[in-house]
Amino acid sequence: MTNLIILIVIPLALLVLLMAIWRRGSSEGAGRARPLPDDSEYWVHLPKRELLDRCLSIEDLEFVQSFQSRPLLQLLLHERRRLTREWLRQTRREALRLYRLHVRVVRGAEELRPAAELGLGVSMALFLGVYGAMSAVVLLYGPFRTRGFLGSLHVMANLLSQCGGRIAAGMPREADAALGIR
Repeated sequence: MTNLIILIVIPLALLVLLMAIWRRGSSEGAGRARPLPDDSEYWVHLPKRELLDRCLSIEDLEFVQSFQSRPLLQLLLHERRRLTREWLRQTRREALRLYRLHVRVVRGAEELRPAAELGLGVSMALFLGVYGAMSAVVLLYGPFRTRGFLGSLHVMANLLSQCGGRIAAGMPREADAALGIR
């Protein structure tokens, strides 16, 4: 009797499992032929540079130090470090999103320019290097202790903005070309 139940239940369970896999595969297969991204995906959503400048600002530190409260100072330092790192992460996420979008759009382009693609790859590598350096400085020293490095930080932030701008500037031309817009 138990052998008969096993002979019926196991094939039935395998059949249900195969049907579930087949349905999942057919629904994923329909989604594989990706259409071109919508227009909003081409927009650049970089965080405001003023937020970073405010996170590195010394005025708030001086104001909190006037209260002579160590817990309040620790809270300010902790939150500014967190906000600065979040600004950096958002910038990195947006640059990577734009780069992936670029790669996806030019994948089907007929007139691919290897020199331009290499230049964009170098800009992306430079962007990630500057991001890593800025993130390490903020993590190790905090946003206020980096005040001594502020000159070089502003240079790196400008470089980061320029690299992000180059990535963003390269997007519409390739996107228009992929869509057949001249």
